[in-house]
Amino acid sequence: MSHGPAWPLPQAKLEKSLEHLRKQMQDALLFQAQADETCVLWQKMVESQRQNVLGEFERLRRLLAEEEQQLLQRLEEEELEVLPRLREGAARLGQQTAHLAELIAELEGRCQLPALGLLQVSWMGSNLVQDVKLQPPEVVPMELRTVCRVPGLVETLRRFRGDVTLDPDTANPELILSEDRRSVQRGDLRQALPDSPERFDPGPCVLGQERFTSGRHYWEVEVGDRTSWALGVCRENVNRKEKGELSAGNGFWILVFLGSYYNSSERALAPLRDPPRRVGIFLDYEARHLSFYSATDGSLLFIFPEIPFSGTLRPLFSPLSSSPTPMTICRPKGGSGDTLAPQ
Repeated sequence: MSHGPAWPLPQAKLEKSLEHLRKQMQDALLFQAQADETCVLWQKMVESQRQNVLGEFERLRRLLAEEEQQLLQRLEEEELEVLPRLREGAARLGQQTAHLAELIAELEGRCQLPALGLLQVSWMGSNLVQDVKLQPPEVVPMELRTVCRVPGLVETLRRFRGDVTLDPDTANPELILSEDRRSVQRGDLRQALPDSPERFDPGPCVLGQERFTSGRHYWEVEVGDRTSWALGVCRENVNRKEKGELSAGNGFWILVFLGSYYNSSERALAPLRDPPRRVGIFLDYEARHLSFYSATDGSLLFIFPEIPFSGTLRPLFSPLSSSPTPMTICRPKGGSGDTLAPQ
């Protein structure tokens, strides 16, 4: 009579289980050591990268501080070079004005003399007048050579770029928009478009579709070789039938280029220089800040500091005059860090 398989004794079974658990313990200790080592390594990597960030930004701050000092020094040298000449011219004109005032007073007094003495006075007066030769002031070029250009700033602002397009319902009837609503030109004839409170007329303006109520926003416009243009922002509820100046008091904050100089709805003093072919506009709503840059070389064109923004703002575009060169809103490329390019 056969017997069934012999079951392992309880002691042997326990020892086998114990051996298995000990192996699991060894593996667990190994994994724990690896995990601890990974944590330490990760902390070292993070600390190393933290030091890299701190070091690189500190290096950038030093470079920017040096660049700032160089720009301020050049500006001071330019001021010391030009300002004395302007003051000298103003002082010379002041002396001439005082001399002319004395001559006028003298001749007015002599005009009160009797007729007999008036003949002699007339001869003397004519000689005095002939001796006066007004010297006009020296012509000093009012062009600042020192340009405000912060290295890498425009590249940083491009992080806030958005995809801006034109709103055809706001376009003046003389404006011609491209099919993709990114380019605008001013034509010679008015188009038969329905009139509405939203449409600019007579101002040659068009708004962007985008509406800004908060945040930071940046967009670029290719203006090419145009000799006139206007760019900026305005309140949503502005009077679009305005016939006068588009001023800040009426809710317009714009920079105007008129061939050889810049103007704005606020008092503007901008250096005359080669006009930019591409203009960058940066709006920081919370900071109440609007600035314009030459995207060509990164230099600052004009800045509106601490503007009393309220309500909804929209981008504004105006070609001002007819030209074969359109104004084109640059389209952001797909990848992060890419520059903007007109399409």
